[in-house]
Amino acid sequence: MRDYFGSNEVKSELRDDGILILTINRPEKRNALNGVTSAKMDEIINRAETDKDVRVIIVTGAGDKSFCAGEDLSELSSTGECQTITPHGFGGLTNRLCAKPIICAVNGTAVGGGMEIAISCDIIVAVSQARFGLPEVKVGLIASTGGIVRMARELPRKIAMELCLTGRLIYADEAKEIGIVNYVVEPDELMPKAIELAELISQNAPLSLKITKEIMHLAPSMSLEDAMRYSDISYRFIEKTADGIEGPLAFMQKRKPNWQGK
Repeated sequence: MRDYFGSNEVKSELRDDGILILTINRPEKRNALNGVTSAKMDEIINRAETDKDVRVIIVTGAGDKSFCAGEDLSELSSTGECQTITPHGFGGLTNRLCAKPIICAVNGTAVGGGMEIAISCDIIVAVSQARFGLPEVKVGLIASTGGIVRMARELPRKIAMELCLTGRLIYADEAKEIGIVNYVVEPDELMPKAIELAELISQNAPLSLKITKEIMHLAPSMSLEDAMRYSDISYRFIEKTADGIEGPLAFMQKRKPNWQGK
């Protein structure tokens, strides 16, 4: 495992198997993000997107209390303006369709921008005591960096409306029940479970993962006919790639495929 352009407040370590573990390291601030921390996360993920050595990204927080408490409000500008939005949203994640699969390992409370980061990831594993919520309405703001939009798109309307209008926090079990969280585990099982999922994903073809993510994101906003047409075009493209040829050949030869990402 080696350092991957990390800093004191954003630990970033790349394992030999291509799993990048990014840890928000501000436990004394409940892992709330300031401008510098958010920009560093954006920089790291920008690098990871184009780095063939990175196969899967895991995002987590330091400590056992908070995953991320959102924006560090003590560092708002003198006119009250947000200092943490990057070209790819809050923490470099909330306005990004990353080419690499991203797993969020929620080690504690994920509120406001913290929840927005979590639900922008592809898969969420959370400890049982983790809580989720968008309390911005309680302080005269809104969850503008993806929270409202993703809740409206991914949850039943009445459930999303209740959570967004009340700003109440829910525990991981309820979050799993309504479809926000994939797995609820005990604290000592959090990273092992996240890594287990990352290892399963990293065995698959990079281009296949990238295009599958694209279709998953686009399909809900397309007609069935258009989504099927786009999937067909994508298949015709990928079957002619090096990986598209290698995969079936390796399967027939009963060996592990040698993915090239092209």
